Amino acid sequence: MRIATSYHDFDVYIDVRSPSEYAHSHIPNAYNMPVLNDNQFKFIGTLYKKNTMQAQIIGASLACENIAEILKKIAQEKTMQDIFQHKNKILIYCARGGKRSQALYEVLNNLNFQVYKLQGGYKGYRNEILKELEASYSFITLCGPTGCGKSELLQNLSPYSIDLENLAHHYGSSFGHLATQKLGDQPTQKMFENILAKALYNKKNIPLFIEAESKKIGNLIIPAQIFTQYQNTTKILITAPLQQRIERIIKLYHPIQEQDFLQAMQKIKPYISNKIFQSVITSWKQNQLHDVAELLITQYYDKVYKKSTYHYHIYNDNIEKSIQQLQNIAKLTSTFKY
Repeated sequence: MRIATSYHDFDVYIDVRSPSEYAHSHIPNAYNMPVLNDNQFKFIGTLYKKNTMQAQIIGASLACENIAEILKKIAQEKTMQDIFQHKNKILIYCARGGKRSQALYEVLNNLNFQVYKLQGGYKGYRNEILKELEASYSFITLCGPTGCGKSELLQNLSPYSIDLENLAHHYGSSFGHLATQKLGDQPTQKMFENILAKALYNKKNIPLFIEAESKKIGNLIIPAQIFTQYQNTTKILITAPLQQRIERIIKLYHPIQEQDFLQAMQKIKPYISNKIFQSVITSWKQNQLHDVAELLITQYYDKVYKKSTYHYHIYNDNIEKSIQQLQNIAKLTSTFKY
């Protein structure tokens, strides 16, 4: 039997857990091919406590039926055939590296696929992820008021950047939850950590640009070691012309439903005067989005922005120029060649 002690360096990942287990969190890009579906998994788990032998027999029977369906799909569907090629190294895992992954492994191994079983299953994978998130990384942190183009810079600096807001599906502000309209719902905490670890893989010795996010992005918490590292490293203040900031905010949040806008405004109401609040609402009703964005930037975001010490300052009025300046700073702070 081929046992993998690490999840790295495989072409295909097969998660044989139930759909609900997979939906909660999984190895990024893994395919879900349940050996037992949700109802079956729950039924067998309950039966196992009452009659172990009967649970094992019925569980094996159900697993055989489900694996037979998987094999039919492999034989009939092109997308499945693209996944199951003999040149691909395939990693199979279940919850703890037990019977479910073993069942599919045996069948695929007998069909001469390059299949491996993950030692410890998903639990083992999570232990490895938590260790990776405790490792040391070399960050260069972008800070500055909202709308100054920090996310845009990070995206243009990929793969030498980590875009936490994009990974978290949240813009990190009072209106940040509206990112779900473009990026989808926020992942679970475990899934966020899995995705973050994947983005950080093989980048321990590379200076990575990252934004100075707070400890929480929406409902998600930044892993403590990562947060500490990017808060205590080289910091670059990014500022930009007000007009460009306004245009970015409008582009980022447009279109926005009235219910979502008013709900977000209630969150910030305690932090602005009633006069400013009413001005924003009036401008919104009159579809004066430029005025809405300007008021929110100057009367809310800039006033609640927590200023921090920084080592460099870039006035981001031209994206190409700013990227070049950032790359030059990276060269000064490390020996890495961009």
